[in-house]
Amino acid sequence: MDRPSLSVVVPAHENGSALDATLRSLTRQTLPPGDFEVVVGDDGSAVALGPVVDAYRDRLRIDYVRSERNGGRSANRNAAAARARADTLMFLDADTVAHPGLLQRHRDFHAGRAGRPGVLLGQRYDLDWAGADALRRGEPVAPAMLDAERGDPRLEDIALPQRMDDFPSAPWVLGLTHNASVDHESFRRVGGFDEAMVKWGFEDLDFFYRVFHLHGAPPELFRLDVDALSYHLPHFRKTSNGLASMDNMKYLLRKHLRYDVEVLYGLNTFGRHLGRIRLYGQAIEAYRAGGLGRPDVLPASLRDELAVSAALVVGNGVSALALGAGSHTFDHDAPVGETNSHLLGTVLQQFKAGALDAIVNVDMWRCLLPEDLPAFLTRGLLKADRIELVATRTGPDQRALLPVPLVADLDYVADMLRPHFAVAVAAYDAATVITLR
Repeated sequence: MDRPSLSVVVPAHENGSALDATLRSLTRQTLPPGDFEVVVGDDGSAVALGPVVDAYRDRLRIDYVRSERNGGRSANRNAAAARARADTLMFLDADTVAHPGLLQRHRDFHAGRAGRPGVLLGQRYDLDWAGADALRRGEPVAPAMLDAERGDPRLEDIALPQRMDDFPSAPWVLGLTHNASVDHESFRRVGGFDEAMVKWGFEDLDFFYRVFHLHGAPPELFRLDVDALSYHLPHFRKTSNGLASMDNMKYLLRKHLRYDVEVLYGLNTFGRHLGRIRLYGQAIEAYRAGGLGRPDVLPASLRDELAVSAALVVGNGVSALALGAGSHTFDHDAPVGETNSHLLGTVLQQFKAGALDAIVNVDMWRCLLPEDLPAFLTRGLLKADRIELVATRTGPDQRALLPVPLVADLDYVADMLRPHFAVAVAAYDAATVITLR
């Protein structure tokens, strides 16, 4: 048979009824059936899903890959994708029903890129019982079944125009694989999904994160298409999934020692994650251009102490300092390595309680948003005896840096912190230092 232009990868585990609805929707596509193939991955279902797949062999170009044990969502997607033959992979979850025009939109997006890499993220409606029953009866989904309560949570979060302006900075944050496509070559180059992530959650964001940075984070690589429609069927969600997802989040932070992953640790909407990643990326560049965060402003006494202490030092160029054993830096001007990360410091999970003598932050603390500065300080004082907030006395005007945040009024910050910490303020020739214990 001719090579298809689109391979639809459908990972499945249990729930043959939902898979049946998904496969039935693929028989009703505007894209001709000869132009696409379907590969179903069965992740060790107790009752094999082969008979559900076999019922569609007369209407779809379909293949079936079964694992005898449950290996997790990443392994299942990889096993199914290994059978795919098209230059474009589309991932459609087995509890997601495709709108008749869905496959056409994915195929046309990639065809229009003329061989360039790309990712298309489609929209979903989270149906309740009435919508699911209508689809299973073969009836259209009525508008009353698609009100805002059933809408795609990602679209609600980024509905404001300024949120869509944030999308190019970190489009992978919206990268859910229930309805998404990617060029096969990018999939191969990043090694597919990370099979170490066997628990629930974040394996799709990790995949799209790696695709985004593989190509140098170009803003046009991803497109969010609200007309690439799908319908998410009701399914049972274990309450333990939330805890499992936090384990995966911690794994991601260990794997990607960068601020854009660190931001995801906070409880926020998709839109606010996008905004923070954009703002902090701009802040890192603006502080570097403005000469902030440089270690030469450190008082001599503090510099001497750092040479014999176990410390975390945050700033631009601080990895060149002479530091004591057990020290680490968050220096965005130096490569990520064994003792240097591109983090902000709002999580600090890599340090044990009491592991550090001090945390010294040169100016970079001044870009932390009001919601994030407390996380840095309270978690930091669990890891270190004290925190030194260093503020360079000369530098760009706060108003000139907008929208990048910059703490300018140090007295205000010190007064704000005094009810919560022991605070001391010292002025030196090149910097002011706020010490917290």
